[in-house]
Amino acid sequence: MRGEWWVEQTWRNLVMAHWRADERILSQHIPRQLELDRFDGSPYVSVVAFSVDPFRLRGLPQIRGMRRFWQVNVRTYVRFGSRRGVFFLRLETNRPWAARLGKLAYALPFEPAFMAVVEEGERLALGLLSHDDGRPTLALGFRRAGSRMPWYEPAAGSLEHWLLNRYALFAPLFGVVMETRLRHRPWIIQPAEAHIGAARLLEPYGCEDEPAFACSAEARTARIGLPRPASISPYSPDNCSLAR
Repeated sequence: MRGEWWVEQTWRNLVMAHWRADERILSQHIPRQLELDRFDGSPYVSVVAFSVDPFRLRGLPQIRGMRRFWQVNVRTYVRFGSRRGVFFLRLETNRPWAARLGKLAYALPFEPAFMAVVEEGERLALGLLSHDDGRPTLALGFRRAGSRMPWYEPAAGSLEHWLLNRYALFAPLFGVVMETRLRHRPWIIQPAEAHIGAARLLEPYGCEDEPAFACSAEARTARIGLPRPASISPYSPDNCSLAR
């Protein structure tokens, strides 16, 4: 990873749902310097929800108030030259300070959200409410497989591997594409059931009605660098994963 990491986060209670999307609609939301990535000819949009606990800035002890909070990411998958990464369409969190930090330090489309999360055994339900009319913009229910199915590492060439093994994120800043790299251990996942109650948040991106795939994932600790202007350079696996 270029440079030193700046933020360390542990992601817990991870659930994800992934939709095929209409390329003509989705491409309108992507900076011209980036190209939509595709799996079997289709671009994808994902909702990734998790709690962050703990959160730490490099060189500082854990700060009271910077512990457990929830985050919901709406993301798609892009290329910059030969490099594959993630492009965030929206990021919502129930902590205003986290939204401000994400905007200022990473130029990401973070917003503080009215968010409700309920966990009961293998079930997790989350909802986001509009600041304008108080109606749900996203309501998802997940049922994790638990002991009914084994955990596994996605195989190379699979949809799961293509979706999850991304260790760079891209964001525009004053017409320049910025790249942030991160490191964490490879994902271990298991399938999950996803039930959609409301999905107004996804309507602008041309998503199909039902997700193509949903999963839960083991907790991961990620170290995240600072954004730098992206450069088209040869791909190297040394810049991707790091077992910790």
